[in-house]
This record gives sequence, C-alpha cells and structure tokens, in this order.
Amino acid sequence: MIDLILFVSGNGADSTPAIDSKNTQVIQSCRRNLNRQGAKAAKKKISYQKSWRLSVLAVKEFAKKITFMNRVKQFLIAVILVSARVACADVAIVKTAGVVAFDEARNGFTSICFQNSKEFNLLEDLSNRDELLNSIRAGNFNVVFAIGTQAAALIYENFPAIPLVFAFVADPERRGFKKEQATGVALSVPVREQFAVLKSLNRRISRVGTIYTKDLNDPLISIASKAAEDANLELITSPISSNLDLQKAMTDLIGRVDALWIPPDPSLNSEEVIKYIGSKSLENKLPCVGPSDRYVRSGAIFSYSVDTVETGRIAGEMANKILKGAPTSKVPMQELQKPRVIINLKAAELLGLTIPQNLQEIAAKIYK
Repeated sequence: MIDLILFVSGNGADSTPAIDSKNTQVIQSCRRNLNRQGAKAAKKKISYQKSWRLSVLAVKEFAKKITFMNRVKQFLIAVILVSARVACADVAIVKTAGVVAFDEARNGFTSICFQNSKEFNLLEDLSNRDELLNSIRAGNFNVVFAIGTQAAALIYENFPAIPLVFAFVADPERRGFKKEQATGVALSVPVREQFAVLKSLNRRISRVGTIYTKDLNDPLISIASKAAEDANLELITSPISSNLDLQKAMTDLIGRVDALWIPPDPSLNSEEVIKYIGSKSLENKLPCVGPSDRYVRSGAIFSYSVDTVETGRIAGEMANKILKGAPTSKVPMQELQKPRVIINLKAAELLGLTIPQNLQEIAAKIYK
C-alpha cells in the first residue's frame, strides 16, 4: 500500500534531483506521523481483539449459567411431578421385596387397575417397616394392594380405615382378616393333594420335613399337619426366623425325613434359597415338593402352584370396584380353584421315582 507520494523539484530540468534540508524535515515529519498513526491503529486492533475475546468468554460463561439453571429447573420440575404423582396416587402396592411371584402378581394387578399407584417394598427382616408405614400415611391412598402374608398383615394392623385388597394370603379368615376392612385372593395350598401324590410316588415315605417362617406360616402348618395325619404321614417341622437360619434347618431335617414339602413362604423365595434347597434335596435323595415353578426347575419333583399373573388381575378387578365406591364387605374374597401342576421328570428319574401318567397329562409344564 502507498502511504505517501512526494514530488521533489531540482535546480534544473537536466540536473540530478536534490533534496534540501527542509524537504528532508518534511519527509521525516510525515514518516513520524505515519508511524504514530500505525501504532494507534495497531493498539486499536489489539484492543478490539481483546474486547472480542472477552465478549466471547462472557457469552460462553453466560451460556454455562443458563444451561446450569435449566438443569436445576428441570430437576425441580421432575421432583415436583414425582411428589405430585405420589401425593395423588390412589393405590399403594405393598409387597415383600425380592419375590418373583409377587412381582408377577403386581404386573397382573396394574394391567387391570389403571389408577395411579405407588409401590413399596417391605424387606424380609422388616427393617424398613416404620419408614414404609410413614410413607403410606403421608400418601393419602384410597386402597392398598398387599401381596403376601407379611405385607397384608402389616397393612391390616396399621391402617384399619383404608380398604385392603390382598393376594397370596393363606387362610385369611383364620388370620382374623374381616370382610369390612379386607378382601382379596386367598392363597389355596392344596396340601392334601400334594401329600397324596407324594405318597403314591413312594409308599415307603412316612415322614415329611418342612421348613417355614414361624409365626408367619403357623396357620398353614397347622392345616398341613392335619392333612399329613390323614394321609398316614408325619410332618416334621423346622421353623426359621429368616433365610439366615435355612442351613441349620436343612441340616436338622436331613436323616430324619423321607421327603421335603416347602410351603409358600417369603423367607424361601429368593433364587439363592431355592437353588440351595433343590440341590440339597437331590444330593440327599429326598423328593421335594415345591410351591412354584422355580422350585421345580431347581430340583423339586413337582408343584401345585397358582397362576401369579391371574391372581394379580383378579385383585385388580376388586380394587377397581372399591375405587368406584363399592364397600369392601360387598367385594367377596376369591380363591383360585385350579392350581397349575408342574413336573420335573429328570429330577424324579434321578431319585428313582416315576410320575404317574395321569398327573403328566394334566401338567401345565413338564421339565425333562
């Protein structure tokens, strides 16, 4: 770029151009001015660059603050919505934690009862009992669906003003459940049929061992003892307080009994417990009658079990009636009349037993 064009005249047309001292001063002054202007321009450019960088940084910081605030806002909205959902929930679902059959019943229930619900899981050792009860008190629920004897008894005793719909409770009337407060699907355990099949498999079976949670399953064990006596069997009991007592209970029975009968029991429903009982029974040549499909898969020779999903559906229909205004006393208790027969032919063969053909024909599932 050309900043300055300077025409300098000499002494004559044909003489060499000369620059006198005055012209020299003018040129130097012009250069100084140009240098000063260039420095100022450079400073301005640097100043603009700094300002631009600072502006970009400011925008980025602002954007970060906006993003953070948006996230906080979204979190608070989520908390409010969850709180509102719990506060507005119509149904509390309470069940013993970690029991697959209870989870399946819950799925059946929610497939029929579409009201807002909140689920509460009761630990087997009841260590979260007070926390769970306080949460239900704060929820203002219209109905409680309790799955399993443990959960149903807890709700029945602590919430007499809330209608209770239960499932998987054996002999609820004997447990004191009154129809004015509670209704549901009673767990029918076909003990007589199970003992009859067991006796037909091996006539030499005379003593049947059982493991169960004391207090919780005492009424069912009382029924089972009478059924065993009628079948010319002796029921040898080994009660436990929790599944931590299982190994000792099993050791106490081995060598004293000819077979095992395992009732529906929340302490005996974990996968680890089921596999332990199945492997120990096969190892010690003890035919085992289990309460569910999972027991048969793990080594029990057969089970009479209820359809867990269907149980939940029936309970869901009951809850719907109560939510529409029907008194609990007008929604009668029900009982599933057709248990599913499940057989493990491989386990029976390992024990040298033959499952009758008529039982195989009515089986819902056979493991070979």
